[in-house]
Amino acid sequence: MQSYVRIAGLLSFFISTSGFALEGLSFSHGDWQVVCDNTNTCRAVGYHSYIQEPQDNNSAPVSVILQRQAGANAQIQGKVKFAEGSYDIDGREGGNEIFKLVINDSYMSHLGPEMPAYEEQGMRFSGERELSQDQISQLLNALTMKGRVSIKFTNSTGNEWHLSTSGSTAVLLKMDDFQGLVDTPFGIVKKGQSIGNIVQPKQAPVISIPLTSASVQQGSLTTDKDRRLATDPEFKLRMKNAINQCDFVPSDSDDLKLEVSRLTKTQLVVTAPCWSAAYNYGDGVWLVDDNPAIEPKFITDSSTNYANGIIDEFMKGRGIADCVSAKRLIWNGSDFILADDYSTGDCREIAMGGAWYLPTQVSTVILGDDPAAGIDCQSEQAYNTEGMTKCGQLELANVEWKLTEVIKSISALEHVANNSELSTAYGQAQSSWLSYRNDACRAEMLTYEQGSMAIPVLIGCKLDLTEKRLKELQLTKESLSFRDY
Repeated sequence: MQSYVRIAGLLSFFISTSGFALEGLSFSHGDWQVVCDNTNTCRAVGYHSYIQEPQDNNSAPVSVILQRQAGANAQIQGKVKFAEGSYDIDGREGGNEIFKLVINDSYMSHLGPEMPAYEEQGMRFSGERELSQDQISQLLNALTMKGRVSIKFTNSTGNEWHLSTSGSTAVLLKMDDFQGLVDTPFGIVKKGQSIGNIVQPKQAPVISIPLTSASVQQGSLTTDKDRRLATDPEFKLRMKNAINQCDFVPSDSDDLKLEVSRLTKTQLVVTAPCWSAAYNYGDGVWLVDDNPAIEPKFITDSSTNYANGIIDEFMKGRGIADCVSAKRLIWNGSDFILADDYSTGDCREIAMGGAWYLPTQVSTVILGDDPAAGIDCQSEQAYNTEGMTKCGQLELANVEWKLTEVIKSISALEHVANNSELSTAYGQAQSSWLSYRNDACRAEMLTYEQGSMAIPVLIGCKLDLTEKRLKELQLTKESLSFRDY
């Protein structure tokens, strides 16, 4: 029954016919910012003050994130993160250090232990501590309070981190406004009794990668003939006209530096250097038909990597890369679709790569057809057996896609790619795990063979085990990456 509960939990929501969909939002004021994505989930983030002079460690880097899904009475989740290396460990493991939240010297509460590291879109996030609901409530009261407010975090070795309130009220009000919670009982800043315009959670768009796509095939679709096009005079002349919109446009088409990859039976992806700045660069990407009469289609000028139907864009906010932004476009069989668009917060020296995962665009990527096509998994459609089954299959397919991507990235690591015995061992281990998962979940399903919940139980079991496997392999990839480094 646990797997049934797992599936049902995925579909929990508040339903209202008056809700409406909005586009993403990014807004900042003072030392606070809010970013809302295309599912109407919002993330408000606050930092230490940049203006305040360092005194008694008042400017030690710290950040808090407050996340809330759309809908009436949606619970706010909160976490805090201290800058890497910003405190004394005093001979103990950093994750076991004792931290407290102190507000106006009248409220004090111990923080929980450091949470496990996790991965989002290939970015590793660690060092986070979860805030309790009481801590979040006290924090929100302080952040919207008029007058002078002191919010600090302390540890047992005497370090202090002061959270700025500059801009907090404006940012939290903007989050309420985006989610339709101003003048409602559920607003943070301005409460009231209205409930008519509360925004509801929106299902992330599904991107179905065709099974014939280059990203699915075991071997490369690109032939030697395709590769030779990169130096073919006629092909380079054809591409020179398309590349005119880039900063790097050689006067002679012979000087063009092209990379050619086969995408489909009749289409190629061509990349070429497009621009370069102090610590960022971008390649142009074009979709090119085999028929020379069809003009190349421009996709982006800011690619930092293309492989097998996936375009990645990755930009540093500044040279030390304590904040980044990234996009991913995925071929769905007819076009490159924006799958993910995110940043990692302000450049505040919290962590390499940035403090938090702050998306404005998210999606559910799967291989093959959408098993839940025609079903809104954020509506009551998901609560009958058929809807629960199909929405669970969709969630499972997305996790399996992520698992496939991690396995590919492990196989591409130099430490693995150059060791055939190790590569074979990882392949065998994955095959053994897959057999175990399927057998274990089939056994669990058979206990419900006579009931309508057998298939949802099977899917819930596979989802649980696949998510655990994904986390295991992400840790494996991290360990192997350090060896490569």
